Amino acid sequence: MNQSQAQLNTIQRPKLLIRAARSAVGEFRWGRDLRMAKEGSESKSQQQLFNSLMEEELRLNDERIEGDAAYNVRKHIRTLTALMVVAARPMPRQQAA
Repeated sequence: MNQSQAQLNTIQRPKLLIRAARSAVGEFRWGRDLRMAKEGSESKSQQQLFNSLMEEELRLNDERIEGDAAYNVRKHIRTLTALMVVAARPMPRQQAA
């Protein structure tokens, strides 16, 4: 188990949120689903990408716990899904343009 997977295994979230994210893993596409996480930086390492996603997930979870009106459950599920994929799979190589 790598460091990212170990870190991901330590977070505790509602079972329904985790199940929704796990079910979305099969539909995950790197280019489409990570566009928001990359923030225009194509040179992020996999660990940097994981760290960015983890920060976003923690922020979303704080919103969920606080009952913040800005909380977006779909974004939370997408972020958890991306975390699961980034932790489990190597990033595809960038194709030369």
